[in-house]
Amino acid sequence: MSLDKFIAAIANGGGVSFSNGYDIEFNFPSTLKGVVEKAIGGDPNKSDDGRSPGLVKMFCDEAQLPNVQAATGQLNGRYLGENQYSYPYAKFYSDVSFSWMCDANMTPLKFLNSWHSFIFDGASKEAPQLVGKGATLSSMKSAVNTIGSGYARPVRLRYPKDYEAVMLITKTERSAAAPNARPSILYMLEGAYPYSIDSVPLSYGTSQITKVTANFYYSKHTVVYGDQRN
Repeated sequence: MSLDKFIAAIANGGGVSFSNGYDIEFNFPSTLKGVVEKAIGGDPNKSDDGRSPGLVKMFCDEAQLPNVQAATGQLNGRYLGENQYSYPYAKFYSDVSFSWMCDANMTPLKFLNSWHSFIFDGASKEAPQLVGKGATLSSMKSAVNTIGSGYARPVRLRYPKDYEAVMLITKTERSAAAPNARPSILYMLEGAYPYSIDSVPLSYGTSQITKVTANFYYSKHTVVYGDQRN
C-alpha cells in the first residue's frame, strides 16, 4: 500500500485515536445516590451550577477500558499425539482502576470514601462525619472528640443491590464541536463498587497535584459500538 492510500485509509476511519479522550459516568441506586450527593454537595456527574461535584467526572485523569478474558479448562489426549487442549468455558471479568486529580475540597476522595463507607455502614458511626462549610482544624478535631472512638462498634454490610452501581466508560475523540463529540465505544459495567482506595501520598518538596486511585470490581460489562468512519 502506498503512503497516500495509507493516509487516506486512516482518514476514512476517522483519524487516529488519542488516549486522552474519554468520558465516565456513574448511575447509583437511590439510597447510595443520596449519601454520595450529601458528602460532596451535589451530583458527581454534573457541574451545571459551576460547583465542585462535577469534578468527580471532570478530574478523572486516568481510566481504563476493561479487558476481555476467558476462563479455560484443559483436555488431555483429545487426539493421538496431541498435548493439552485449552477450551473456554466462561467469561472472566477482572477489576479496573481509575485515578482522580483532587481539588482543595478533596472532592474525589470524599466521593470514594462515602461510597466505600456506605457498604459497611449498617451500624452507626461508620459513615464519614460532616462538619460543614468554613471548617477549621479545631472544629474538625472537636467533631472527632464528640464522636468518640467507638472501637467496639459492630460492622454490618449492606446488600449488594444498595451499593452496586452502573459505570459508563466511553472512548471519545475530539471534533470541531466538542472534545468528546465522537464516541466510538462504550462499556457499561454492571454491579460496580470500589473495593479498595489506594493510599494518597503526601510529602514536602515540589508542589504537585494530589491524586487518588481506586480499584473497582464489577459483575459483567456490555459493549456498545459507535461508527465514526467518514
